[in-house]
Amino acid sequence: MRMRCDVLVVLLAGGCSCEAKRVAPPPPAEADRVLVPGAGAPVAPPAASPARRPNPPLLPEEGDLAIETSPTAAPGVETTARIRLTAHRGYEINEKFHYKLTLDPTPGVTLPKMVFSEAVHDAERLDGHELAIAMKLTAEKPGDYTIHGKLDFAVCKIDSQCLPKTMPVAVQVAAR
Repeated sequence: MRMRCDVLVVLLAGGCSCEAKRVAPPPPAEADRVLVPGAGAPVAPPAASPARRPNPPLLPEEGDLAIETSPTAAPGVETTARIRLTAHRGYEINEKFHYKLTLDPTPGVTLPKMVFSEAVHDAERLDGHELAIAMKLTAEKPGDYTIHGKLDFAVCKIDSQCLPKTMPVAVQVAAR
């Protein structure tokens, strides 16, 4: 009886040795495949984080943004343009917000400084009513030029929540 159990255990443990050939299982369907990063198959990039909404522009009731330049500038001579933000009644400029004026490079115009910020105290005037920034520029030769950029700042309703604002700027220069 012991011998029968041993034979049964050997058959169960070793399996059966048949002469029939084993058939490989069919390859998995595309839906059943799992892509492994680094295994040669392209991996989709991770989903992008939601885009940050841009700051809203200055509303007409909040204030005015003016760009002041001389009517004409002499080519090769440095001149000054001013960007002036004025808050309307019932609103104020947030002096604690780190304003920033960023200008784009402009062919034909030399800009000694292209970034103006609260961090380095670039404003000619900064108070609850007005933010004024003077920028130096030189037109290299006669012509009409436009210097583009953007101004980040905050204007708030008095005793209310302040939200950051962004306004495009375009400084027109006529060199004659």
